[in-house]
Amino acid sequence: MVLRFSFNPRELSGWKARITERLAECYIEKNLIPKLKREEGWDIVIFSTLTWFSVPDSLGFNPDFKDEKLFFLANRLLPRHELLNNFKELTRTLSNCPDGFLIKLRKTGGSKTLKDGMVEMGLKSLRSSICLSSIASRAESLQERYLDTLKEHGYAIEKSLSFDSEKHEENEQLPIVDGEIEIVEVKSGKITLARNQIESYTEVVKKGFTLRFFLVNTISFERNEFEIKEKLIRDPNEIKTRVDIS
Repeated sequence: MVLRFSFNPRELSGWKARITERLAECYIEKNLIPKLKREEGWDIVIFSTLTWFSVPDSLGFNPDFKDEKLFFLANRLLPRHELLNNFKELTRTLSNCPDGFLIKLRKTGGSKTLKDGMVEMGLKSLRSSICLSSIASRAESLQERYLDTLKEHGYAIEKSLSFDSEKHEENEQLPIVDGEIEIVEVKSGKITLARNQIESYTEVVKKGFTLRFFLVNTISFERNEFEIKEKLIRDPNEIKTRVDIS
């Protein structure tokens, strides 16, 4: 018996979105990150597909900025005060969840103990047995794999955040880092932004952050050919319903 079968439009859209996101991840890992490290001199580049924002009563609501602090601790890094405040300002301003954060970091040459770093970030001491983790499944095992790549190659594609203070010595030395944070938005076959994205990204870019926009087009599934266009947006006037990415 032979039957013809099709996804319903919503299911098909969901699969296209997953493929698009994975293509963007591969491009960022294999092309963009090496270029940023080579041409801009960053020591560490992390692309986080886990994102959040601070809108009350939303799933992304993060009023105590725990996630920003967890990001650095989970990657065994300590941010300069200004960098952590910039991250807070970004997520405080965002009113939507982007497709990713691209965090570009340089080591300052200094380091601090985990205990001192946590105190500076307003977190409880290790003796208080804090355990912070994201809602991502298998967070701990995934995080260890990313940490190995981060330590060896200076980059990671991060999909989970996990930090358990009981598994770390309070005198463990962590490098202090400074850097920049970009917002990543990925679209497939279209260059239109929803109204809430326009409003959110406009406010973020006005505050000096960069929006890195990717457009993914399918040339041929059979030949495994795709086209990826990239645009850096630093002018809020460029954030319109249709993004000019020719």
